[in-house]
Amino acid sequence: MADWFVVRLGKQSDDPVTWIAVDGEGRLLTPEGNGPLSQAAAQAMGRRVAVLVPAGDVLLTDAALPAKTGAKLAQVVPYALEEQVADDIDSLHFAVGRRTGATGRTAIAVVGRSAMQATLAALGEAGLAPAALYSEASLVAPNPGQVVAWLEGDVLVVCAPDRPPLVTPVTTLADAFGFLASTQAYGEGIEPATLSLLLHAPAHDWQQHAGELGFLQGHFATAKVQILPQGSLPWLASQIGPAAPLDLLQGEFVPRTTSGSDLRRWRLPAALAAAILLLFTGSKMFEIRRLNDAERKLDVEIEQTFRAAMPGALDSKDARQRMEKRYQSLQENGGQQGLLPALSAFATARAAAPDATLQGLSLREGALDLRVRATDAQSLDRINQELRARGFATEITSGTAADAGYEGRIQIKLVGV
Repeated sequence: MADWFVVRLGKQSDDPVTWIAVDGEGRLLTPEGNGPLSQAAAQAMGRRVAVLVPAGDVLLTDAALPAKTGAKLAQVVPYALEEQVADDIDSLHFAVGRRTGATGRTAIAVVGRSAMQATLAALGEAGLAPAALYSEASLVAPNPGQVVAWLEGDVLVVCAPDRPPLVTPVTTLADAFGFLASTQAYGEGIEPATLSLLLHAPAHDWQQHAGELGFLQGHFATAKVQILPQGSLPWLASQIGPAAPLDLLQGEFVPRTTSGSDLRRWRLPAALAAAILLLFTGSKMFEIRRLNDAERKLDVEIEQTFRAAMPGALDSKDARQRMEKRYQSLQENGGQQGLLPALSAFATARAAAPDATLQGLSLREGALDLRVRATDAQSLDRINQELRARGFATEITSGTAADAGYEGRIQIKLVGV
């Protein structure tokens, strides 16, 4: 699951905002920050953004709705809640959540359309494009058989099983919970004495009400207080996954992620990425071409070498193995008149004609053919005589006068080849 960058708006439009980053399982990734929206936008780059609006700005309720979906259901919702809201329904924005299996009722959030427009305009001006917009109260989710509550400042949010969260002002916990019990906030016929309470509160807010713990323990079957040592935002942010809050960005307020501003924002990074990719691809193609050329050149050289060393061979398949085998055969089977002894004898015989040079050699049909350049024919003959004196069967097979010398061929018969 992707990370969330959670921005919590203040109660007034000019109040500083706070923000924090969490991973998909609600674990903190950054410490809490605070400041103007523009600073939050700078910190949010590259992360999915969720914005929290004050609990008192949104009515969370539910209704029994027909089995419709999409636009048809959205058209029904305002009229299903017409008696529950005091404002003109045309001035309100309705967001639809999930249907509760136990009650068959559908969660609904109601907020002023002008308030939504102002909030999104302020976020857009600061450079924030939220992927989700939640009421703080929607992050307070009940546990089975347990009432979960959140206390901060003078606001108390209470969520009972299978009931939408309720937001109520608080002076004392006794007054607030007493009022909720009198209005059957936990369900028709359900008394708080049959339920357990889990109350979350920052340390400084709980200190103001710590003396009422006895009331809570007597009002509910059990009562437990969970202190939030780092404040409310880290806890609220960690609840995005488990609470499955109702997203207000629906209908006309659905995020338009392909807007012109978003495209312009990513145009330069995209262009740089494309240029880097093109450069990388071009360099790799050049390298592949260079290696292919080198491979072809090497293949030609291998073919030429093989043809020279293995005359009469039909093809150069497995050239290295065949040449190694032939070389080993020459070493093992040549005895005193093999290839290497013959070359060694020629090097010694060349002392009879110090100016002579070996121009090339070839091995074919058991004979080593040496192409020698000497001063004259007599020098070539002296080398031939020296080889014969060392026991080699030799023959001068050709000889011609050349520029400033004489060039001829001496053939040495090899034994065992």
